[in-house]
Amino acid sequence: MTVMPAVRTPGGLPALEDAPTHLAEALDGVFTRWAGALGATALTLPPLLPVAELAALDVYRNFPQLALVSSALDVDGSGDGIEREADAGRFGPASLAAAELALPSSACYGVYLHHRNRQVAPDGELVSVLGQCFRNEDHYDGLRRLKAFRMREVVALGTPEQVAFHLDRSARFLEALAAALGLPLERRAASDPFYDQAGSRAAFQRVVPVKHEYVYQGMAVASVNSHFVFFGERCAITAADGAAASTSCVGFGLERWLHALADHFGGDWARARRAVEEAGAALDRAV
Repeated sequence: MTVMPAVRTPGGLPALEDAPTHLAEALDGVFTRWAGALGATALTLPPLLPVAELAALDVYRNFPQLALVSSALDVDGSGDGIEREADAGRFGPASLAAAELALPSSACYGVYLHHRNRQVAPDGELVSVLGQCFRNEDHYDGLRRLKAFRMREVVALGTPEQVAFHLDRSARFLEALAAALGLPLERRAASDPFYDQAGSRAAFQRVVPVKHEYVYQGMAVASVNSHFVFFGERCAITAADGAAASTSCVGFGLERWLHALADHFGGDWARARRAVEEAGAALDRAV
């Protein structure tokens, strides 16, 4: 595996120096220009979301092992113990107040919560968001598997036909970008993280896959996902005809793209950045 200079990932927490930082900016620029050309609305969402609102999306029923939550310190109840625990490097449960906020594991959760109790436009809606995501994995591995990472998502809300069209053009964009970069990506059907893998939806998706990943050497760098009316029903989002809105999204894991590009270009960040900028310019002309 290529050694990646200018990157540190202690405990799954990435720190990028100048060259990979600028590569990430160039890469996200390609994604955001593509989304903008499609008419996507830019959205900035909070990095913390209420636990109760994520619970309504089955986050803690399906994947509690990935969850990370945020709590304040119980200063009155813990007294001097807080300083001792801080010096030891961790706070115990007795020093913490109840955790009512969560560090989301996917960027698109906030999009659906933001659209609660709304009706989308007749032509559907497209939203672009860059989210800081957090996952409590059983291990961490460089930029391949992180506790904290960034994800650019472009989310469609509307009729089944509108959100399916978004998936089709997202797949075409990913294939065109990979070709322009010379990056070998394999498309694979995968399990959907929004659904309980032991339930009826899991059986359904074995017949009709609802998630496809784009994989570089065994590592997914992007995915296209269909949620049908799951989030529309849970968040009371309606299409123009009053029915529950369907949703779909494409997600790009920025740090995983950095790993793939650094590996593909032999650890030469400058060369990888030139390739991204050239590929982006070619795709801009093709839109």
